[in-house]
Amino acid sequence: MPPAATPPAYGLIVLEPLDNATVTDHVLAIRGLTQPGATVTRDVPLWLDEHTVADSTGHWSFLESLNSGQNTFTFRVGDDRATDITLTVYLSPQ
Repeated sequence: MPPAATPPAYGLIVLEPLDNATVTDHVLAIRGLTQPGATVTRDVPLWLDEHTVADSTGHWSFLESLNSGQNTFTFRVGDDRATDITLTVYLSPQ
């Protein structure tokens, strides 16, 4: 069994999927790691942002619907724009 991932001291990381991954499912679980109990925000342009709270081990996740082609997501810790991280995922036709 691989060792448990350690939460970053600052900011957040995306564990899966990898940046620039190509997937075939229209719904995608995006999982990451941050400080335990931190609020993770998904920036939603021209709409209300989405939020989740990291569990006691720092793990967080969002379930997102994908459009065909390129899909770009931006996440951050709370409202701290210095922690912004962008993930790009491509939905391939089946």
